Amino acid sequence: MQATVGTETPTFVFADKYVITDPANAEFYRLILRGMTHKLNNLLAVIQGFSSLIMMNDDLEEGIAENLTHMKDAAISASALSERVLPAGGCSTTTLQPLKLNDFLHMVSDGLREPCKKLDVPFHLNAAADIPAVSADSGRLKEIMMELLQNAAEAAGPNKGEVALDILPPGKASTNGAVDIFVRNTGSQIPEEKLEEIFKPFHSTKESSHLGVGLTTAAMLANQMGMRLGVNSENNITTFWLSVPTA
Repeated sequence: MQATVGTETPTFVFADKYVITDPANAEFYRLILRGMTHKLNNLLAVIQGFSSLIMMNDDLEEGIAENLTHMKDAAISASALSERVLPAGGCSTTTLQPLKLNDFLHMVSDGLREPCKKLDVPFHLNAAADIPAVSADSGRLKEIMMELLQNAAEAAGPNKGEVALDILPPGKASTNGAVDIFVRNTGSQIPEEKLEEIFKPFHSTKESSHLGVGLTTAAMLANQMGMRLGVNSENNITTFWLSVPTA
């Protein structure tokens, strides 16, 4: 797959409307979300603890033991969901610093390939040699890229598609002076009416086991670091575009 080159056009749908930009409102909702998650996790820990305690009874009927197992598994899943919601709600801490992307890619390339490797999807990494340093939190940037690559791999896998990660220096794909990161997959296309909802919290076109907060998390983390995230899907290719400010 060759590198993506294009300009910012109305065909890209950006995540801006799902991000609270007013600092006072954002902090208010973050406080509520942190507090709710803390209280919820305490309750879920009680459910898990009592379920495990009762299941230690050797005389427990098989049906009751099975129901308790379902209860405990549901509590564990709910606890995992509550933790996943925090970054999607803007509760993650980000520390911006100059980051050399070529060095960064060298360190994390194996991890970035993992979603495609697990699903046996061909993966292509196309990074220009002259990429300037960007302003980013390296850990949070990796989280964004992993969310996008996981989404791309899952979309490409069932349709025998491929995934590509393209990183281009300023001026190659857009004129906004930023480094452009593209994550693309072939083999699937998102209907135009669904593109408007793709960054919406708890929206998912996949099976119920998916929580539907991965792309919301990516969008929120991008906003916290002054980046912009958009999506385009046409001609059986879906492209996520992350615009990253230079340092």
